[in-house]
Amino acid sequence: ALLQRALQRHLIANRSCQSRRFSIVNNEPRKYEKPSPYWHYDEETKQYQRPIFVAATRQHVGKTTSSLAIVSGLSKRFNKVGFIKPVGQQHVDVKNEAGETFRVDKDVCLVKEHFHLNHLDYSFMSPVIIPRGYTKKYIDGEISDDVQMKHLLTAMSHVVDVSDVTICEGTGHCAVGSIVGMNNAKVASLIGADMVLIANGGLGSAFDELELNRVLCHHYNVRVAGVIINKVMPDKLEQTKEYLGKALKNAW
Repeated sequence: ALLQRALQRHLIANRSCQSRRFSIVNNEPRKYEKPSPYWHYDEETKQYQRPIFVAATRQHVGKTTSSLAIVSGLSKRFNKVGFIKPVGQQHVDVKNEAGETFRVDKDVCLVKEHFHLNHLDYSFMSPVIIPRGYTKKYIDGEISDDVQMKHLLTAMSHVVDVSDVTICEGTGHCAVGSIVGMNNAKVASLIGADMVLIANGGLGSAFDELELNRVLCHHYNVRVAGVIINKVMPDKLEQTKEYLGKALKNAW
């Protein structure tokens, strides 16, 4: 019964999203007619910086490690790097600037403390946490899409306003969170983010997993800006770069 209610709610939400927010013409992702409110405008370069959303193709591919590397690299180019985990699962207790204790995703705590992101308040870095029992409450209608959306967009606005560039770390692959209406591809679309996909080394299996996630990104009109192939055997590095690069260029 729970699964049936979840599927009904998901189908209704998808129809609503497609009618209100998404438009695909000739199978090409739509172009933004105007900048997203979650893009940072650089007064010096006169250009907009989109948020960067990092998602994996599956578990244990090194998404968090890659996110740390991206934040480290961007910290050398930008004065203030923002970080947010829109939907989290494993959480820890922290205190915000007001001294209030609440829960954030454990990766948020790691990134904020390691990189000393003192311009960010914990209150806005982990807007949606999914603890045990959350999914059933959502399916039963005790948690609304509007409330989740409000938490997400309020947090995103705050982080973008105080940062030069913002990294969003997803939870798992692009479809994770679908049962509560907050999958990674949908969230990336809502905030106008570009997607970076992380996959394990290999050729056929890596490409297949990337393609599955790319299709969902395309469904939500999210641009895949880059791919990181992680955990590649040293003796396979050049082969992977050459052949996976050709495969992606030919198909994407």
